[in-house]
Amino acid sequence: MEFRARVGLVFVLIGCFLGGMVILDMVGDTLFPTSLGQTELVPGVFTDQVFTKAGFLYGPQPWRPSYNPLGIDPGQDVLDNESWFLMFIDANTTPVSGNPMVKRLGIVRVTYNFTSLSGRAVFHVYGLTNRTGVPTRTNRQTGIRQCAYVVTGDAPAGSSMPAASPLRVSGTHGYTVAVSNNQVADLRSMTATTRQMWFSGPLSGQGALHIAANLTKPMGGITDTTNLNGTFYITATGGDAGYDTLLLVATDHPQPDDFALRIRTEFVRTS
Repeated sequence: MEFRARVGLVFVLIGCFLGGMVILDMVGDTLFPTSLGQTELVPGVFTDQVFTKAGFLYGPQPWRPSYNPLGIDPGQDVLDNESWFLMFIDANTTPVSGNPMVKRLGIVRVTYNFTSLSGRAVFHVYGLTNRTGVPTRTNRQTGIRQCAYVVTGDAPAGSSMPAASPLRVSGTHGYTVAVSNNQVADLRSMTATTRQMWFSGPLSGQGALHIAANLTKPMGGITDTTNLNGTFYITATGGDAGYDTLLLVATDHPQPDDFALRIRTEFVRTS
């Protein structure tokens, strides 16, 4: 009797294994994607606004917020001889990763249009959270999976950026930053004009968000382009990316008075 029970158990285990392989074959490309070719645009635009040079509220400075300040020039640590002007834009949507069986997964498509861009404009990204103990997420600055998106223009530089003043390095590893959007108050406790960032350790939150030039490489890389009109994608790995996403746009020149940047964000479903 004991022998028959063991034989029966073996057949049950084999059946479970084969069933699991069938399920994995059906959903494996969704659970472990090598690309994001299967997508569906969700109706609606989450941000669509034109920003001027008055939107650059911070700088000149050589760093961007993290537990320890990060560089802005992609692939570089903080370079003290660099001067950047920073603008934060609320995307009003966020990428979602994780188990496709329990939540709707997706990425954020960002369409940009520059007018009279002087020098380089670098895009970085932050994922905000209001969960206790969960740090702000951001794209990796250096090393494996570093990513950013850089656009270079040839317009003459402006003489000044009168709205900008340097952001102070935080001793508590938390930052309150003003966003340049015109939008209503966030019902999840944030104010209409500021957003909170908090970082728990030297590498906290880094590498959870990615900037990808196309969907064949969803973890992105460093993209350099002279195309003043284009599209890139914000993707997430490693669990919940947060409940909202900020774009950081940093320029290395004062911008001319006729500078303009249109940003349009959309949520694209991937499952």
